[in-house]
Amino acid sequence: MMLHDDAPALDTDRPAAAKGALAAYAYQQIRERLIFSAYKGGERLVLRPLAASLELSPTPVREALLRLVSEQALELDDRNTACVPALSREVFQEVHPLRADLEERLTRNVAGQITPEQIAVLEGCHQSFIEGYLAGDPHQSAVGNAAFHSAIAGFSSMSITAGIMQRLWARIGPFYAGTNGLPPASPVEANHPHMLLLEAFRQHDAEAAVAAIRQDFEQARSWLEPLLPA
Repeated sequence: MMLHDDAPALDTDRPAAAKGALAAYAYQQIRERLIFSAYKGGERLVLRPLAASLELSPTPVREALLRLVSEQALELDDRNTACVPALSREVFQEVHPLRADLEERLTRNVAGQITPEQIAVLEGCHQSFIEGYLAGDPHQSAVGNAAFHSAIAGFSSMSITAGIMQRLWARIGPFYAGTNGLPPASPVEANHPHMLLLEAFRQHDAEAAVAAIRQDFEQARSWLEPLLPA
């Protein structure tokens, strides 16, 4: 799943059912921007500029923002403006283990059924992660990493679990944006968790795949947690 900045403008002069589709489109776009670290904690999402960036009228964007508020991916400030929640170690310590548990389940499910074509997609995502890392670009690195994990969820047959995981990613994405730095573990190394996970997928080895994803989450925790305010 990637951002759709090049998506065509949508016609907003449509019946109510179509306007509901526009709200769903706005929701998807904003959630993907959260997942792919386009927003930082504390950032305000002002309605009209945001709607203009999505080439939509304010009404469906307002509905999308309120939906994300209800999911705790966003919050309202004292002026009733949607904001990305401020980053805190306490929230990270709650959300990160939940995401780890869900991704272990998804990884085990994917390991038994993944195809060579799907592995090639993951390799492409990891290559983007590598390119961002080598270029010293924290945002590209974060996008490549998020794309890798999102693709795994998309390959799973556990659609409910994958949906919950994506909502948690919307809360976690701004943490990566807020660090504005690169992870200490180089994604180029053969023992990087993503590389180990790809090899486990090639062998359809569910236990090795789960071990790799656990290692990945532990490395992320040890990197991010100390950077966050208590």
